[in-house]
Amino acid sequence: MEKCIVCNKKSLTRVIELGLHPPADSFVVDCGKENAQKFYQLSCMLCESCGHLQNEVVVPNNERYVDTDYSYTSSNSKISMNHWSEYFATVSKKIKLQNDDIVIEFGSNDGYLLELFSNKAKTVGIEPSPYLCDISRQRGLDVINGYLGKETINDFIEENGLAKLIYGNNVYNHINELNESTFAIRSGLRKDGYFVFESPYCLDIIDKYYFDTIYHEHLSYFSIRSVDCLLKKNSLYIVSIERNTYHGGSVRVYSSPDSSKYNKDLVNDYIQNEIKSGLFDLSTYDKYMSKITKDRYFSVGKILEMKKKGMSIAAVGAAARSNTLLNYYKLDSTIIDFITDSSEHKIGKLTPGTCIPILDDNALIERDPDVAIILSWNIGKFLLEKIKNINPNMKIITIGGKELL
Repeated sequence: MEKCIVCNKKSLTRVIELGLHPPADSFVVDCGKENAQKFYQLSCMLCESCGHLQNEVVVPNNERYVDTDYSYTSSNSKISMNHWSEYFATVSKKIKLQNDDIVIEFGSNDGYLLELFSNKAKTVGIEPSPYLCDISRQRGLDVINGYLGKETINDFIEENGLAKLIYGNNVYNHINELNESTFAIRSGLRKDGYFVFESPYCLDIIDKYYFDTIYHEHLSYFSIRSVDCLLKKNSLYIVSIERNTYHGGSVRVYSSPDSSKYNKDLVNDYIQNEIKSGLFDLSTYDKYMSKITKDRYFSVGKILEMKKKGMSIAAVGAAARSNTLLNYYKLDSTIIDFITDSSEHKIGKLTPGTCIPILDDNALIERDPDVAIILSWNIGKFLLEKIKNINPNMKIITIGGKELL
């Protein structure tokens, strides 16, 4: 991309380079030539004007969500379900909803959170994946198969009226046409309405070296500085901000079309902390690349030493972030024997780019590997206990300098 997708200026500098990767959620059933995957450059650009961090290359929407069985589901673990239950309780407490209020979720995924809100108000989901729409409709939910945009919103409000709440979680950062979509959100809200979104926080990604949060489905890595710029450009004003540990560190932003609700002091506090942390300094990213490169050499060296000794190696957690790490480290099926995951949507498939078989948890008993690598460190403590109960004799390690959360 030549321009910043927030401020539209050409003040972009490449600061992170991770090489060639396929879309991280595009799990495959066959790695033969006839099913060859497309690889795209995975690198990030920093806007020196508004401070936005974004992917340099945009993979077409259809390749990300439609042409493949997009496999991420928002109710994929107890940790996720507990998080969305907390989200529902917190948002419902802050934003009082009546039965006849309209609530719209874009990127509604499998409908888990939308179903919770359907007990409070009239709800509709907007979801680009036909596969996930089917799952949501099986829950009895009203879902539009499409993308958030002016036409979708206008068609909906013409028939149903304006919304009291529009929200999207771990999806606002997937949008290419950010200003167009944000304008559509504003157009769909009542004057007393709210737009709420949650996504991984750029400060956590950089401060904690979470490079595996970077993948093609994530086009943006939001700071409060860039979000404030984006929202104000589209007549939305930040009211409240919450941080949480989901995905290793996320930010939940509440905004309103009512400028009198703008929480200027809170926004400035966040921005000043981002500046003080060096989030917009190019030198910070030089240090970032140096650290993750050293971690890669160390981790790959450790794994290859184990492989030379004839040890069998499994991995645990076939998340999208795992695929960023596997492709960046070039750990494929010649090194990692298999990966276990609890998602029925992934079991029996192969990891994108590295072609590692994904099996259910029983493989840790049946195949009894010497080593298990926890890839999904963001739910690592949960996985650690799970693995110990399944096969207490295995050696369990992490790679990439990650602490289990």
